[in-house]
Amino acid sequence: MKATATSPDVCPTCYQAPVIDCSICGQQALGRRTTNHGRPRCFACQAAQQIDAALTGPDGVIRPELKPVRDALTELERPRSLLTNWHDLASLRLLTSIARGQVDLSHDALDARPQMFSVTYLRAMLVAAGTLPPRDENAARLHRYAADVVAEVSDPEMRGVLTRYARWHVVGRAKTDRHDRIAPNAAARCRGDIDTARAFLDHLSSGGYDLDDCPQDHLDAWITTDRSRRLGFVRWLKRGGYLRHVWLPEPVPAKDPAHDVDPEEQLALVRRLLHEPGSASIEDRAAACLILLYAQPVAKITALITSDIEVRDGETYLRLGSEPVLLIPPLDALVTALPVAKPFGAASRLADSRWLFTGKNAGTHLHPASLLRRMHQLGVTSRASRNTALLHLASTTPPAVFASLIGVSIGTATRWAGLAGASWNRYATLPR
Repeated sequence: MKATATSPDVCPTCYQAPVIDCSICGQQALGRRTTNHGRPRCFACQAAQQIDAALTGPDGVIRPELKPVRDALTELERPRSLLTNWHDLASLRLLTSIARGQVDLSHDALDARPQMFSVTYLRAMLVAAGTLPPRDENAARLHRYAADVVAEVSDPEMRGVLTRYARWHVVGRAKTDRHDRIAPNAAARCRGDIDTARAFLDHLSSGGYDLDDCPQDHLDAWITTDRSRRLGFVRWLKRGGYLRHVWLPEPVPAKDPAHDVDPEEQLALVRRLLHEPGSASIEDRAAACLILLYAQPVAKITALITSDIEVRDGETYLRLGSEPVLLIPPLDALVTALPVAKPFGAASRLADSRWLFTGKNAGTHLHPASLLRRMHQLGVTSRASRNTALLHLASTTPPAVFASLIGVSIGTATRWAGLAGASWNRYATLPR
């Protein structure tokens, strides 16, 4: 359409859609006037027909297990967006291949594909819809990662050693969270341990040595090249009877944790986030305050669920440790406003309502790395900000009390009390 004095030079098909009386559903909605054999059809009906065509198998029907996914797609609030982006969405193309029998409907079939966002997004949607059985995705990816790293080792003995270390010592001992799943940060540490072990074996091979004849200078070169390298794998080898001709340095005592954030600046940031609605989203304001006031790690924040909130006599409590903590206003209003609905397409229709911080994938909570990036944008440096909060808690609250409220061990709380110079020796212990 050419520009006129009253209209721009745009394509009317993309720029503006008319409101029509749909000849299929009878509803008055945005659509096209002549797409249904010359009759008007709304975008919702057009999207539903396209979805049905894509999910119909060779036998002419939609598989029963795919119908919940079909319903989630057809219930989207913006069907026009789905129509516009249909051919650009890799997850929908993969779903179509599954519906037509070209790809098996199984975790194994999805595992065999490159683990791009489209695959993880579709898998989460299929799990949330009950089409695929739920599983611990971090654990599954960790097992797959360990197997891939081990497979790259050519020497049979070293491959066997790395297999035992990765499978039993690293993955088998990985800590799970309160939902009995391996948290993303724990999985990342495990991958780092496996990578370090593989790198040490490569270091041995590069010098022409094996696990029995490694000399001291070759080990020293490994340690001194990068002092940040963990010696966990090397110590594990020593306990297993390998590396008989070397000795290891004594463990370096842990340094006092850094807490170099100015407490007054941290308190000013808390005030701004609590009292200025425009300072950030509700999610980010609530999460930042849980870090700045209660020293909560992002992995724990993202795994909070609605049942962690308790309201008693008009006061709001949040369970962060063994005892719920009373939330100060207006933080209580921020937390009770969670979860915030998100327009993430079909994932929003299949969202798990128990998560306070919902993720982009169906049925999942927000990824800790995503929250961490958002906190950095607000000026919240997670580790240093948490340590500053712990130092304040330790200086004002007995260790046994704040340990139970924020979910740290009594040993950690006592250590922080020592760093804060607080003495609670005469404080009465909690009744049991």
